[in-house]
Amino acid sequence: VSMSAQGSPVDHAASPLSSRRGALRKLLMAVVLATGMPLGGSASSQEQAAAGSCADGDASCAASPSVPKVQLGSLAISPIIMGQWQLAGGHGAYDPEEAVRNMVKHYDAGITTVDTADIYGPSEEIVGAFLKQRPDAVVCTKLCCFRGLDRIDRKQVRQRVLASCKSLGVKSLDLVALFWADFEVKRYVQVAKWLAELKDEGLVREVGVTNFDTEHLRELVQAGVPVVSNQIQYSIVDRRAQHGLSDYCESEGIRLLCYGSVGGGLLSGRFIGKPRPGRAALDTSSLRMYAGSVSRFGGWDLLQDLLGAMRGVAQKHGATIANVASRYVLNQKAVGAIIVGVRSAEHIQENIAALSLSLDQEDNRILGS
Repeated sequence: VSMSAQGSPVDHAASPLSSRRGALRKLLMAVVLATGMPLGGSASSQEQAAAGSCADGDASCAASPSVPKVQLGSLAISPIIMGQWQLAGGHGAYDPEEAVRNMVKHYDAGITTVDTADIYGPSEEIVGAFLKQRPDAVVCTKLCCFRGLDRIDRKQVRQRVLASCKSLGVKSLDLVALFWADFEVKRYVQVAKWLAELKDEGLVREVGVTNFDTEHLRELVQAGVPVVSNQIQYSIVDRRAQHGLSDYCESEGIRLLCYGSVGGGLLSGRFIGKPRPGRAALDTSSLRMYAGSVSRFGGWDLLQDLLGAMRGVAQKHGATIANVASRYVLNQKAVGAIIVGVRSAEHIQENIAALSLSLDQEDNRILGS
């Protein structure tokens, strides 16, 4: 099985698209009748207000309600994690100093955990600059193994962990998640064991994995690797984790750290009532990747049905579609946190608002169809 660093090879069982489409259309009409919302249209006033809530100044961000913590082994993380994949490129130009200021704003608002990787370009160095200002932040990084998988040895694993320590400006790493590009090369268990040795040594506080399916995660656990997390793609349009992986993680006390919960913006008010975007409109690596998830889900028309139903739920609670998308994932079995790309401070308040959203039985019936 070959994978990309952002691909998610979790257990997948496709459901019939025709029945899914029919169920969604019936639920959408029920929402229309119950709420009086229009079928078409653009982002609601709640969407627009939430989007601008932190753009007017730092004070509004600092006024966010308290953000709870989630235990990840010995680490206390925020249930929303600042994703820094965009610092690797493919998301437009950015100013490193502004990126640091943005992270500080998120931290001060209660989003105290950062996700990065040793392959995300200068991401670790920029996060390291942030850590000089907020040294108590929790940083989740990765050991990404793509090439020479049959030649990786204990020395190389140590050297790469030390290189991440140097980039981040720390003496030890909070969390190192192993990414393994090809499970046909069976050395992933040994490499994970070497990471566990570094945990025993104190160079790594916790060991996680990225994009491991149930079968290969079970191998690590049975080998005695103390895995605390599995970072995967998980959203209302990508529910592969529900076919065995989340049950297994729940049973083993492993937390799912989920990226793609808002699909790079596809699961928000930005695209509701809009025609399928062409490639030019999919102007970031995130949008292009998550557009593939939409295709697997059943296509653009079915996504529009889903967004309409989600908007009904959002309006009922005075929330946004993105809030509903985030809350859906946070409510799922074994989920510890969602990873949200943070290119600016614009959506801080909106992201945090998802934590106080409570979905009722009818909401869950609509969203779970």
